Amino acid sequence: MSNVRSMDAMYNDITRLIDESLAAVLQKVTKSTHEDLQEAITKSRQLLESFRDKTNQDIQELRELSEWDTFTIAFYGETNAGKSTLIETLRILLGDSEKLAAQQQFQALSKDLYVDVDSLLAMTQTVQTLQTQLAEAQRNSDAVQQQHTEVLAHHRQPIEKLQAKIADIRQHLSLWQKIVHLFKKLDEEKALVPQLHALDQLQAGQQAQQREQQAQVHQVQKQLDTAQSQLGQAERIFAPVQGLQDGQIIGNGRSDFTLKSQAYRFSVGNQKFQLIDVPGIEGDEKQVMSAIDATVKTAHAVFYVTRNATPPGSGSDGKEGTIDKIKRQLGKQTEVWAIFNKSVNNPQALQGKSLVSANDDVGLQAMDKTLIEYLGTHTYKGHHCLSGMPAFLAVASCFVPHSPHVKNREKYLACMSQEELLQRTQMDSFVQFLRNDLCNNYQQKIRFANEKKVRTCLDDGITQLQQASQEFAKAATKLKTQLQSATSQLDGLLGSTSQKLKSECHDELQQLQSSMRTDIYEFIEQDNSNDDFKGYLTDAIEELKTSVGASLEQRFAQVFNTFKAEAESIIQSNQKNVNEILQYSINDPFSSLQLSFTTDFKMDNGINVLALISSLGGAAALVWASFLASNPVGWTTAAVLGAVGLVFSFYKAVRSFFSSEYKKEQQRKSTDENLKNIFSKLTQMLDGNLESASEKIAEALEQTKTQMRLPYEQSITTEQALSDIAQRITSLRDQFQRNTAVPTTTNVTAPAVAV
Repeated sequence: MSNVRSMDAMYNDITRLIDESLAAVLQKVTKSTHEDLQEAITKSRQLLESFRDKTNQDIQELRELSEWDTFTIAFYGETNAGKSTLIETLRILLGDSEKLAAQQQFQALSKDLYVDVDSLLAMTQTVQTLQTQLAEAQRNSDAVQQQHTEVLAHHRQPIEKLQAKIADIRQHLSLWQKIVHLFKKLDEEKALVPQLHALDQLQAGQQAQQREQQAQVHQVQKQLDTAQSQLGQAERIFAPVQGLQDGQIIGNGRSDFTLKSQAYRFSVGNQKFQLIDVPGIEGDEKQVMSAIDATVKTAHAVFYVTRNATPPGSGSDGKEGTIDKIKRQLGKQTEVWAIFNKSVNNPQALQGKSLVSANDDVGLQAMDKTLIEYLGTHTYKGHHCLSGMPAFLAVASCFVPHSPHVKNREKYLACMSQEELLQRTQMDSFVQFLRNDLCNNYQQKIRFANEKKVRTCLDDGITQLQQASQEFAKAATKLKTQLQSATSQLDGLLGSTSQKLKSECHDELQQLQSSMRTDIYEFIEQDNSNDDFKGYLTDAIEELKTSVGASLEQRFAQVFNTFKAEAESIIQSNQKNVNEILQYSINDPFSSLQLSFTTDFKMDNGINVLALISSLGGAAALVWASFLASNPVGWTTAAVLGAVGLVFSFYKAVRSFFSSEYKKEQQRKSTDENLKNIFSKLTQMLDGNLESASEKIAEALEQTKTQMRLPYEQSITTEQALSDIAQRITSLRDQFQRNTAVPTTTNVTAPAVAV
């Protein structure tokens, strides 16, 4: 089975197994009858399904972009790093068929051109000379005009003063003097005449000089127009070969010169490979992002080209730096090299023993260290040092005569031969590295590179799932501790409230009993008959039927309001802590996956404070209604008091009749016995109903605890689902982990520095 068919089957298997793994996990994430918990389960499903869709999308993209027949090498870097210059040089040296055809066509067309090259160069020089002369003539004309303006201003000053003086004198003349000076000029007027004449002569001379200057400007302009016309006509003769000359792909320094990746294919012996010129990555490269991403995903090896012998810069203010882009865009590659493309502007810079300086070596070592840190030793292989432009000038031969490359080429070849230029720029050894090392065993490298991209794609997903799972697990641990604390506080509050209710209600009954005793004793002190005493006591008991409920209700309300406020404080504090835990423990779990749907995973904290407090208030109303009317014991205040029989056992009535003090003593004794009996019965029944009240409040608190538990349960459910799918995809990745040894690139060339 071919590589393509084998990997195509692997892509299908991966997609199928991811779908099956996710389906198995989602079957375990069952539905919940609780609305809030069901919402968390739904969100977990959405996250996992989106992860599946994103992973399948990445796999499909790899399937579409993977290159299987040709070993693909991308030249990647910032604008003006010299990527196109290096590729153009390699096209000539490696015999790119398209480049060879263009050169042959250029040479064939050049033979038929009837314009002498030296004449064309002379025309160009003439145009440049005349442009300089025109600029100089115009500057001289402007200077003369400025000088004339200043001289005229200097001569006009005394004339203007004299004219002002004459006007002033004539204004103050008497009538007779004005008549006289109609026929006789003032002395000042006589002095003004020669000055005006001199000014006219000066202006005439200046105008003549200016006309002479303008004539010179026009003459040079006419000569320039003629020369440019002749040059333009000659250049039009070269139009057919203009687009065929060497270096057409080399940029002009503008960031928008290369907007699309361009591939150049080579076949050297049994090796098939292609070099791809990637658009510059500097600044905001949104308009070329798709071209860059597609190219690096296609490539099996990447050269990071830079003109700086320093580590790639990092970002700031939330913007990606070059090193961040390298990590994001090249992290899945199997083989990344750096090329230090040293800028050289004159032949003397190539006369030294080494192309790079000691300072360059230090910077390149730092660059290697940074790239290893971001890409790893298995991906980053080292760097090469080249000087692209002198190497290009050494091998390029097809230029139109007025190309700026012509003079530069002559300048370098005047100092050293083509072979020496290629050696000193280290381009010859780099070509050997491409042929003998980088492209060696290229078919195995292609397969390994494509397999690594699949594994890296799965690794990215596994890392995201594991990180998200760990975040939810940490959150669950903190939420559990918070839940235990809040639950303990509510349990303690319930116990203290039950005790407080009992204490307050007992205290109210004791106060009522004491108040009634005091009131009845005062009646007894009035020396009323036993019959009147019985009537008064009976009336007091009847009044108690209506008053005891309101008194106890007031006490109950005071205690319960305090309980409700404290419960609200505990619940709100818990809610705040839960929100903080979720906010600071759980980030967007799949932000780096760039999912197509919004992953704003804001877990519901499960607590509606107002609803809870309201439910507690409703429970209190129910408790009190039961307490006063129809609780499970079936007791009411009226029924209790009606069931209590009053005890009146007045002994020795005759003695009482004769002894008032004895009668009072007997009446007080009867009062104590009846009140004790009545309030004992009230206390007994009250305790039963208070116990019922505490049970109902406890039921309301259990509902509260259930809601407070939701965030913890949500975190656990999500963590388990994420962990499960991570384990399944890890097994899937290991299943496709190839045992084939990593293809190596043996570097035997001097330019490359092993790292």
